Amino acid sequence: MLEKGKITATQSGMILYPIIMSTAMIAGPSMMMKHAMQDMWIAPIWASCSGFLALFIAKQLNQRYVNMTIIEQSQQIAGTFLGKGIGFFYVLLFLQINGFIVREYAEFIALFLNGTPLSIVSSALVLVSAFAVRGGVEVIARSAQIFFPFFVVPFLIMILFILKDLEPQNILPILDNGLLPTIRAAVIPQGWFSEVFLLSFLLPYMSDRTNAKKAGVVTILACLVTMIVSNLITLFVFGDVTMTLLFPIMDMARYISVADFFENLESGVMAIWVVGVFVKVTLFYYVTVLGAAQWLNLSNFRPIVLPVGWLTILFCFWGIPDFSTAGEINSFAIPFLLTIFFVFIPGSLLLLSTLTQKRNRAKGVDSG
Repeated sequence: MLEKGKITATQSGMILYPIIMSTAMIAGPSMMMKHAMQDMWIAPIWASCSGFLALFIAKQLNQRYVNMTIIEQSQQIAGTFLGKGIGFFYVLLFLQINGFIVREYAEFIALFLNGTPLSIVSSALVLVSAFAVRGGVEVIARSAQIFFPFFVVPFLIMILFILKDLEPQNILPILDNGLLPTIRAAVIPQGWFSEVFLLSFLLPYMSDRTNAKKAGVVTILACLVTMIVSNLITLFVFGDVTMTLLFPIMDMARYISVADFFENLESGVMAIWVVGVFVKVTLFYYVTVLGAAQWLNLSNFRPIVLPVGWLTILFCFWGIPDFSTAGEINSFAIPFLLTIFFVFIPGSLLLLSTLTQKRNRAKGVDSG
């Protein structure tokens, strides 16, 4: 094994929660409201199904092929040639997705740091993440554990401060247009929920692997509740205006005013975004490096950390000329790719593995 570090199931949940919620909490409400209007809070319920399915697939594959990631499992199931091809596209996907996340982060930070080149912002994030990736999975897990309160607490504080301004009647009428709009609105968040499949890269290094399923389920449920709450809060504050806002949670933070003392709490939203994106970029960076090392049959993944970081910065600008293009990619291409690579392909490999094992057992019985 390329990695000698060990993490706990609880730490894996603290890694996965900000990975799923970092984008969903900030930009998710406006994206979902464009399709479901006041019923957007229902969309995460449908979307979570892909998360539970991805978790089931990851756990089943790990039970059949212990201490292997999807890069190695694909070669065991589909053969060396086809498995290598699948592994290559996984590494390419991780690289492309991570580049997009870095670009999204840079564009967001640029709202606060006017005039700072995007290349400087993105390079700084990738460089800090590179130190964590070189440290291995234990460093990533401990970083996520330390930063977890800084991701959750500011959001809870904002909810507490905004309670007096909520207008619950904005939720009415419920299901005025039926269930179909809520299902359409679930297309984008179901891609985010499917990212729980990244647990398959953490399972081989988990000291209490028997608790992995429980940790995964708790993480998905926590993300589901948080997503519903963030949708409802923005709906209760802004109503139909939510769909026109780029970052509704950011605007909600500006809306807060308590005793003329707690005002303009954008820094809290920025803390949520920075912490969540750091964990997300670091894990995608790690699985890219680990996957590439496994695909190349290297004995150590650390020598390729910086080259992969340079490629990540390159991919963060390649094919993304402006922020509007990034928004279109996030709304259409990203959910489709995540579903294909985190649910459909692993599910097909699991099915193929099951059929192959049954056929081998049948042959064994016949020959016996």
